[in-house]
Amino acid sequence: MAPLISLAISLVPDLAKRLVDNVLPDVEAKITQRMREALGTTDANEAARRASDPEVAGKLRLRLAEIEAEAERREAELQVERMKTQLDTLKAEFEDTKDARNMLADLTEKGSIMAWGPVLVSIVVVVGFFWVLGALITEPETLNGQNSLVFQVINIAVGALTAGFATVISFWLGSSEGSRNKDQVALKSQAIVSDMQRANAQTTKEIVVDQLRQTTALVQNAPRGSSSALVSRSSKDTKSARHFHRCMDVILLHEGGYADNPSDPGGATNFGITHKTLADWRKVAACSADEVKALTVDEAKEIYRAHYWNALNCDQLPKGVDLVTFDMGVNAGVGRSARMLQEVLAVKADGQVGSITVGAASQTDPEFVISRFSDMRLEFYKSLSKWDTFGRGWARRVAETRETALEWAQE
Repeated sequence: MAPLISLAISLVPDLAKRLVDNVLPDVEAKITQRMREALGTTDANEAARRASDPEVAGKLRLRLAEIEAEAERREAELQVERMKTQLDTLKAEFEDTKDARNMLADLTEKGSIMAWGPVLVSIVVVVGFFWVLGALITEPETLNGQNSLVFQVINIAVGALTAGFATVISFWLGSSEGSRNKDQVALKSQAIVSDMQRANAQTTKEIVVDQLRQTTALVQNAPRGSSSALVSRSSKDTKSARHFHRCMDVILLHEGGYADNPSDPGGATNFGITHKTLADWRKVAACSADEVKALTVDEAKEIYRAHYWNALNCDQLPKGVDLVTFDMGVNAGVGRSARMLQEVLAVKADGQVGSITVGAASQTDPEFVISRFSDMRLEFYKSLSKWDTFGRGWARRVAETRETALEWAQE
C-alpha cells in the first residue's frame, strides 16, 4: 500500500472499504491526488509531519470526505440501475403475455378459424397429459419390458407434456381478470420499490452534502492553530499524526533491532517485523533474513501503521488505551488485542474495533481500561508454553507499557 494511502486511511478509516469494493473507479489514484494537492508532497514522512497540523488535517479530511461522498452516490446510482433493469425485464415478460392474449382476442372477434388453434392445441396437450399419466399409473409394468432407448423417449415425452400442460394452465388461467389485476399490482409494486430506491439515494446524497457543508464551516471558523474544532470523539484532546510516532517510539523500544532467536516462533525479525509480515507487506512469496535485516525504520513504521494501528482503529481510541491496544496487537495479534479490549469494555467480542467499541471506550475511565487490559494481558502470557523462556521480558513489557499509558491518560 502506498504511504500516502496509509496516511489517508488513518485520517478517514472508511476509505479502506472504498479501496476494495470497486464501486468508484480509480479510487486509489483519486485519494493519492487529493493527498498530494492538500499536502504538497509525496514524501511519506513530510506528509505525516504536515498532516499533524490540526488545520491542515481538518482540510485534508474534508477533501477525502468528498471521495467518500462520491462513492456513496455511485453506490446508490448502481442500486437504482439494478432495480431499473429488473423492472424492465418484468415489464417485457408482462408485455409478451399480454400480446399473446390480445392476439387471441382479436382473432376471436373477427371469427377467424385461427382462433381455434390455441384451443385445439390446449385440448391435445391436456388430454395427452392425462392419458399418459393414467397409463403410467394403471399399467406401470409395461415400462419394465422396454429397452433403455424406448424408456428415454417415453421419459422425454412425459417431460414435454408436463411442460406443455403447465403452459396451457398459465395461458388460460392467467388471462382471467383476477390474474390481470395481479400482474398490474406486481408491476406497480416494482415501480414503487424503484421510486423508494431513488428517494433513498437522493436522501443519502443530501445527508452527505450537509455533513460536508458542516465540516467546511467548522474548519473555516476554527482559529488558526487551534484544535478545538477538531476534537476527537474518543479522547479528551485532539490526537495528531505525531501521537502515532509517539506510540511507535514505545513499540520500537520494546521490539529492538534485528534478532533471529531459534526459540522465537516468529523467526527472523527487525524492529519487531517478522519475515512473514514483511513478505506480506511487499507482496512477495518470502523474505530472506538479509532482507529483514536491511529493513528501514520508516518502512517498519508504515507496516505498523497499516497492519496494526489502523487495523485496531487506534486513532479513535483514548490516549493510553490506544497504546496498550496497539502494543498488544503488535506482540500477540490484532484480533486477540481487539477481543481483549472488547471484553474489558463489556461489548461483543468480534475482534473488530468499530463504532460500538470506540464509543464504549470513550465513555469508560481510561485508567480502568488500561489497568484491566494490562492485567488480562499478563494472564494471557502466563498461559503460554513459552512463558518460562520469555516470561520476564513479557512481564516487563506489560508493566512499562501500563505505566506509560497511565501517564498519557492523565494528560
